[in-house]
Amino acid sequence: MLTQRARDPRERARRVLPGGYGRSSYMVGPGAPYAIRGEGCRLWDDTGRVVIDCNNNFASLIHGHAHPAIVAAAFRAIEDGSAFGLPNERELDHAETLLERLPNADAVRYVNSGTEAVMTALRIARAHTGRSRCILTDRAYHGFSDIALATGDERSRRGLPPGVMRDTILLGHNDTAALIDTIERKGADVAAVLIDLMPNRPGLLPAEPEHVRTLVQLCHAHGIVIVVDEVISFRLGPTGRSPLYGLEPDLVILGKLIGGGFPVGAVAGRGEIMHELDPRRATGLDHGGTFSGNPVTMAAGLAALDLFDDAEIRRLNELGDRVRGSLEAPLAAAGWEVRGSGSLLRPWPVAPGDDRATIYRALWWAAYRRGLLLNPTGLVALSTPMEQAVADEIVDVISSAVDDVATGWRPPADGGRVEPAGRSSRAR
Repeated sequence: MLTQRARDPRERARRVLPGGYGRSSYMVGPGAPYAIRGEGCRLWDDTGRVVIDCNNNFASLIHGHAHPAIVAAAFRAIEDGSAFGLPNERELDHAETLLERLPNADAVRYVNSGTEAVMTALRIARAHTGRSRCILTDRAYHGFSDIALATGDERSRRGLPPGVMRDTILLGHNDTAALIDTIERKGADVAAVLIDLMPNRPGLLPAEPEHVRTLVQLCHAHGIVIVVDEVISFRLGPTGRSPLYGLEPDLVILGKLIGGGFPVGAVAGRGEIMHELDPRRATGLDHGGTFSGNPVTMAAGLAALDLFDDAEIRRLNELGDRVRGSLEAPLAAAGWEVRGSGSLLRPWPVAPGDDRATIYRALWWAAYRRGLLLNPTGLVALSTPMEQAVADEIVDVISSAVDDVATGWRPPADGGRVEPAGRSSRAR
């Protein structure tokens, strides 16, 4: 039993959280900073340092921190009651707005995270087809349900039942030959193909148009449900990334930005498939969730969607294009390249030498000490409060950080520690 609280949050965390971390994705070292507050595109940590936030809670905060319109919408909802055991009209407001952006979807069901949305979508596909196997992309990230963890390394797969692995078929990103071979041999047993059209973990390379065309043809021929994970990529266009491929998914998985900074996930899709969730049916799938579609998330998410209109999507994507263009030469000189599309980008070491986890942990620290917060995978997610001056800062920091890491800089053995504000922020 704790009798006295430590002052240092890192010490407190080691006492009460496994390994001192509330999420594995926070793991950058024992000296990791703690967030105190955020405003716009900047974040204040417990050392007094102010950084540009290009993590944005893992790409979910499309409007940065504490946008006044989103805060106001959330407060109004809280004042009316944060959650009910009855339907609420804010869920309907959000659903109507969301479906206006998804012309090929007839209905939506809300959950509390992208993980839950993946679980739900694949269960719908299995119920609809009467089949059990699913095809996923090796190393792609779709949350932390059992089937999603099957795409990861041995650490991710620990604790998974053997049956999950038997029913999960993993294929390489853009491996069209393997896709054709697998579906021709096993298509009669496959319920769904789950695809991310620009998966971050395999390297943020877009899906190839011919690969997607082949996938669609095969799925239609074999009665396989096409599930597209747009949890992150929905920010890249008014209807996500699917229209770039002429792709009309049977089910689409959404999350992150549609919640306005609150926990959210959603499955939207064609009526005849979403009909599997109809509770009026004797065989309708049982689905709940105490906070699914709660009015606070729905109100904040609706405000976020309204703010992120066509013009703002275009502006933010163009800003991302300029950042990538400015990074190409300095990163190439260091033996790296810059990948991505629109408001998402990722520095990528062409020949990393060390394992990529080590490289990206070094990059995280090198950037943070210069005043820039990255995703630990190296992903950069821009937000609407950012203008060209901030973009220029991002280019300068990433260029310098990559140069340091490429020439051998690594954080100290203790994992790194942020110096208090006022000292030099240069990585050493």
